[in-house]
Amino acid sequence: MKLLAVAIFSVVLVAQVSAQQTSPGNVEKGKQIFLKDGCYSCHGYDGHGGVAPKLAPRPIPTVAFIAIVRHPPASAMPTYSPKVMSDAELTDVWTYLKSIPDPPPVKNIPLLNQ
Repeated sequence: MKLLAVAIFSVVLVAQVSAQQTSPGNVEKGKQIFLKDGCYSCHGYDGHGGVAPKLAPRPIPTVAFIAIVRHPPASAMPTYSPKVMSDAELTDVWTYLKSIPDPPPVKNIPLLNQ
């Protein structure tokens, strides 16, 4: 019985992740929200990290991203309830983070190869 419940939960979670990732948000709105709500102050303007973890260019799945923003690890960051940032807005932020390209390889940065 317990194994069946775990299997059903897993299937539902995979379906939710797939649905979230096939219905992306708006990159420009996501960038505006990322800046307006101050996410950049800890995660950097490009989401590549700072005093907080790296979020871009390959963010975690949307469902997990929303869950962490709603219930962050103790005192790691403020909690963003749906009243502060809706799931649609968080999906926009996630889409913005996903749109950020990888940084160039070190070997392609002349100043770092002198």
